[in-house]
Amino acid sequence: MMLLDLAIVFSLTLFLLNKFANIRQQHSIVILSTFIGWFSSFMIIYMLPEDIAVAFYKRCLLEKTNSTKMSNASSTECGSAEKFVSDHVLLSTWRVMIVLPLMQSYSNAGDFTVVGKLRSAAYNNAVYYGIYLTVFIFLLFYAALKGVSLNAEHLKVIIISASNTWGLFLLVALLGYGLVEVPRQLWLMGVKGYRLNKTYFDIDKLSADKNEAEDALKEVYQEARSVLSLLRNEHVLREYAQTVLAKFPVDVATQLTSSCTGSFSGASSIAPANEALIANEKYLIRLHKRVITAIQNHHRTQAQWNALVRRALYLEDVQHADDVWAGERYCMWDFRPSKKSPAALQHCPNWIVHCWRIEQFAWHVAGKRSTFKVLALISCVFSVVVVWSECTFFIVRPTLSVPALLVDAAARLYDFGFLMETIAFYLISYLCICAYYTVFKLRIYRYYHLDPNHMTDENSLLFSATLLCRLTPALCLNVLGMIHLDSHIAAHAKFPTETQFTKLMGHLDVIPILAKGLNIYLPIFVLLLCMGTYFRLVYSAF
Repeated sequence: MMLLDLAIVFSLTLFLLNKFANIRQQHSIVILSTFIGWFSSFMIIYMLPEDIAVAFYKRCLLEKTNSTKMSNASSTECGSAEKFVSDHVLLSTWRVMIVLPLMQSYSNAGDFTVVGKLRSAAYNNAVYYGIYLTVFIFLLFYAALKGVSLNAEHLKVIIISASNTWGLFLLVALLGYGLVEVPRQLWLMGVKGYRLNKTYFDIDKLSADKNEAEDALKEVYQEARSVLSLLRNEHVLREYAQTVLAKFPVDVATQLTSSCTGSFSGASSIAPANEALIANEKYLIRLHKRVITAIQNHHRTQAQWNALVRRALYLEDVQHADDVWAGERYCMWDFRPSKKSPAALQHCPNWIVHCWRIEQFAWHVAGKRSTFKVLALISCVFSVVVVWSECTFFIVRPTLSVPALLVDAAARLYDFGFLMETIAFYLISYLCICAYYTVFKLRIYRYYHLDPNHMTDENSLLFSATLLCRLTPALCLNVLGMIHLDSHIAAHAKFPTETQFTKLMGHLDVIPILAKGLNIYLPIFVLLLCMGTYFRLVYSAF
């Protein structure tokens, strides 16, 4: 069964990577790093519910073993559970999280050698790794003062736990916005005309970015052509200039050349006073970096523009079909750029074709809006449950956390399989949706864009992998706290058990200096952020 789980997650990761990335053209190291980051994160999210089921199964065996009425464990009554989150998966997630920012800067570096790219990447991430080093040194001295044995295993746990604690603070800030905004956006998506008006607004807003990206691309292309011409007598530097010019894809170079006919044949884009400055490797490195950034911005804005135009055409047809039905009671079923009638329908009776067209009309015109509103109501219930559970998960008796109550109910039914895993899976999935929605909502979408047409650039791929590795452990620790499986909560139970995840990755209160206030201030912070987001949205609506 473990091999089946691995195969499912592996296939899903490979499918998504092939959908978003251009595997044949992009750097193999970037593809491999992104795959490892996605695979490790998906594996944790997919297998943590099974790890939770194993923990409750072990608790059941402990209860049966220590029961005064039974002298030994009854595994048949408790059922069976054999799955857990592998230590190798957890460790690979943490390692990739450390390496990916370096890889991201490496892919954007303008240097022409591997050593130069690594040097630039290390320099750009000096602050990022400096924070990790500072936290590590602080915890090292703190642990030494507390008399903790500083062996290799303890050092590993201290570093991972500190990282998870910081990730938890970041997660709380993201959830404070996402838990309110996700239900609101789903409800608005079900309002007639909202999606079309929002798409028009997004197109208008993106138009300026698109024009700016095109102008920047033309400028650096013209400069690169001029540099190549001026360095015709410099052998080494001319090779670097050719490398810079080769960065432009053939279709982009052809388009730029045709749109600027005559601008490259005569005057150079570089002022005569600055011509002496270009015969310098540092100048070419800066130009190379500008070219990489310009090409990424061009691809990103072009992909976003095409997606918005396709969406606008589709929503215009939906709006027109709705208006025609309201006035003439006639069903229009052809929506651009959705697929036309399947070829199989050409040989079907007319009544089947008619039913298919009615189904298309009903789904696109009315069905989607109703579905969005139903999802909004469901997500609203989930948000209320999450906020309540965040504020009450540290109260063990009586149990007030809703996920803890649901999981305990499944445990009393001895259902350590489908029911318990489903509860945990939906909880983790909803937290992921709210957290990642917030990240891409806060203007990061302008710089990082995942396009499903093999158009996602290397920078965005590495950022997405870093994001998953950064937040996934904190998400899982938060879920374990809400269902009372974190160490400081499980310790109060009669038969405390622990998941494989927390054994390796540490706990919410692993740092004693934060332990006393962590369980109080973080839930209050979630509640305050949600209230602030809600009232801000209410006031802005009036």
